[in-house]
Order: sequence, then structure tokens, then C-alpha cells
Amino acid sequence: MRATVTSVVVGLATFAFVTGFADFGSVDECDAERLGRRAFGPLSTIYTVEGGELAGICHGVDDPTVYDAWSNLTLFTTAEERSPIVGFGGFRNTSQRDVLAYATALDRDQTRFMIVVNLSMVELEPWLVRRTMAHEFGHVLTRSAAGVDSNECGEFGCVSNTNYMGLWVDRFWSDAELASIEAGGYHDLSGTADRCRANAGFPTKYAATNPYEDFSESLEFFLFSNRVAAPVSPRIQFLSSFPELVRMRDRIAAKGYADTRQFLQNCGV
Repeated sequence: MRATVTSVVVGLATFAFVTGFADFGSVDECDAERLGRRAFGPLSTIYTVEGGELAGICHGVDDPTVYDAWSNLTLFTTAEERSPIVGFGGFRNTSQRDVLAYATALDRDQTRFMIVVNLSMVELEPWLVRRTMAHEFGHVLTRSAAGVDSNECGEFGCVSNTNYMGLWVDRFWSDAELASIEAGGYHDLSGTADRCRANAGFPTKYAATNPYEDFSESLEFFLFSNRVAAPVSPRIQFLSSFPELVRMRDRIAAKGYADTRQFLQNCGV
């Protein structure tokens, strides 16, 4: 999984894998060993998060790079909006160096979340971490179980008739596309390519992986005010119907980080 960068925003995707919880149930945000086994290798640093604010270190050594990553999350969110996040960490020198970051639910009911960042990415591509945090926070939004019966929660999130993910699936994913995911699995690359060829509305190839990546990729371009190809516009318009998401976008613009360049959609024909 990689991110590609050009002089214009062409196919820019903040690639991140969203880990599940099914094989370990509830896990403590400071349990580096179990989190490392579940994810992409050992975590070098973990901080607890309390009330939406970065708190004390609970694993590893103090690392200013983690603070740099965290500051990019606070760029567009309030402490209240970050309240489901209870842990924030980093990793280095793993076999999965192409992974920029990931978000994971720490409990089966999906009320406690953690975001983990590739710290080498933060150091080498500091501008990219802003977009990475937007993408990962999208996963927290769609995985939230607030107001949702836990029975409606599956490996990749909670879906109801009223939360972001339920509305997104109803609006943008056909029964045939959903069936292709069930048949091919999360990493069905050929299925992703087929969905891209058939539907130019996906903002990136990675978005065609499943509805959760579709939402997070679309949210990233929405929050940074990128212009998009016409087939992608309905997704951006949908996101603009939520005042809380508009406020996040406006915070980024107010701090001078909006990127209004054309995003050249690279998924469909």
C-alpha cells in the first residue's frame, strides 16, 4: 500500500488498512504486544488520549514525531470530536513500511479507538500526514457505534439507517458491488479493478476497495477542498450536507491548508 504524489493532486490516496477486532475482543490501548501482533509490527510509542487530548506516554519513549502527527489531527477536529480516540501511537522499521497509518477499534462494541502512524512517513513527508489524519479520522467516524446496537457492528464498522456508513452505502454502493466484496474479501484486487472500470464515481482505486475506504478517501478530498471529476461530485456534495463535516473543512481552510487544485479521478474508465 503506497501513496503517490505528483505536481497536481493525481490519484493521491492516503493508504491505510483498518484493522478489525474479531480475533482479540477488547484490548487495552497500551498493550503494545497484542496490538503489534494484530497489526503491522511492534509499536515504538503509545500515548493515552483523555478527553480528546494527548495525555501521558504508556509505552516506549517520548517521541516528538508523534506530537507532530497528533497536531495534524487537531488541525480540523475539536476535543469533543476526538473523544472516541483513547490511544495514539507510532511504529518504525516494520515489514509494512508502505503503510502510512491505520485506525482500529479496541473493543467489540466499537466505542474506543486508536490511531497508529508510520513515524518515518511523518518525518519524510510532513505535508502528507495532514491528509493521512483526515483519512484515518474518517474511519473513526464510520466505525463509531454511537446510537447503534452493537449487533449492527461487523468487522469493518457499524451500519445503521442513520449513521454515516449506512447512508453512504445506501447512496453510493449497489447490491452487486457489495456482493462482490462479500465474495472476494477485503483484499480482492481484481474486484477493485472491476468496480473501478464499471463506476467512475469512486474518487480513487483504493476507494473501490470497500465502502469504508470509499468514505475516507472521499472525506479527505472534501476536507481539503479539492476539485474533483464530475462523477465524484455527488460524494462531495453528500459530505457537504453534514454541518459538522463542513466545520472541519472550514477549519482547514481558515488555517491555510485548503488545496483547491483539480483532483484527476483515476478509478473509472
